[in-house]
Amino acid sequence: MNKELEDLRGKIDEIDRSLAELIGRRAKVAVEIGRAKGTAPVYDPTREREVIRRFKEANGDLDQEALAGIHREIISLCRSMQCRPVVACMGPEGSYSQQAMEKALGSSVDGLFVSGPREVFRAVETGKATMGIVPVENTVEGVVYGTLDGFAQTSPKMAILQEVALPIRHVLAASCDIGEIEKVVSHPQALAQSRLWLEEHLPGAAKNPVVTTSHGAYMAKERGTAAVCSAKAAEINGLRVLAQDIQDQPHNTTRFWVVGEKMSKRTGGDKSSILFSVPHRPGSLLDALDPLRSCGVNLTAIQSRPMPGNPFEYLFFLDMEGDIESLSQAMEDMGKKCLRIRVLGSYPSDLTVPFGG
Repeated sequence: MNKELEDLRGKIDEIDRSLAELIGRRAKVAVEIGRAKGTAPVYDPTREREVIRRFKEANGDLDQEALAGIHREIISLCRSMQCRPVVACMGPEGSYSQQAMEKALGSSVDGLFVSGPREVFRAVETGKATMGIVPVENTVEGVVYGTLDGFAQTSPKMAILQEVALPIRHVLAASCDIGEIEKVVSHPQALAQSRLWLEEHLPGAAKNPVVTTSHGAYMAKERGTAAVCSAKAAEINGLRVLAQDIQDQPHNTTRFWVVGEKMSKRTGGDKSSILFSVPHRPGSLLDALDPLRSCGVNLTAIQSRPMPGNPFEYLFFLDMEGDIESLSQAMEDMGKKCLRIRVLGSYPSDLTVPFGG
């Protein structure tokens, strides 16, 4: 072996031993932090974001996305030394919800796979899960109304802890050749997001909606069936990827909320979300929003949903920039004009471009 190469590899081995020792020391300190916290929540997204930001700044010449991923996994490992979180998300394994969960929390968590957003909230409320992750909005297909409706029916303890954006990259996967495909299965949104590609390449195949993309990947083990799913779901189910990036829009992205029963700390430049209803009379919505306008608050999304048991009356979900504590006077003034108002959370967000609104 080349002497210079052997020496350099020796240096790498020495550095790796130092890294392993440092990670072990960090994990021990994390356990001590867990004891010091007592009953306080293990997950602190505000603190974790700040730690990752400093780590990236200390290594400014390296790939920032890769650095964030590395340190997120270290944080996730150390967090699990305090208490390994159980996170409810839409499944089965390989779903986009699982990928969003790992992007937000790292892989040192236990996923509890359920069938939809309402089941995610129910798992958290009943104590089966520490936290949950739910899809909120897609840049192509719009709002996930099941999430908004499910949130509206939760107890006031339920809150948004973090927001995460996940690029959606669909593949066509099957256990057979493309010429043998008789039907394509996937979540209705995934089928819609890949409509043009499917019409061009598989015009004669039936398009069958199923509960989730990862469930479709499981069904595609049957010969003659293909799935529109993630590459991860295809790998988990032993499928061949027949085509990549089949989504019609190249910038297809879904935002997710990490939800739980504790509010995030104030973080300065965060987003906040509220739910409210107003009297059923002309101008009441405009009146309710006026305190936010007066304070110069930038609204990033507003959605209405029918109020159960009250025909033609609505609940409104509103996203805005800023921490709710800094908007306390506006919230107080707004509350005087609403029948109901509930703060859903102030939280860190990795979105650079607002959705909706």
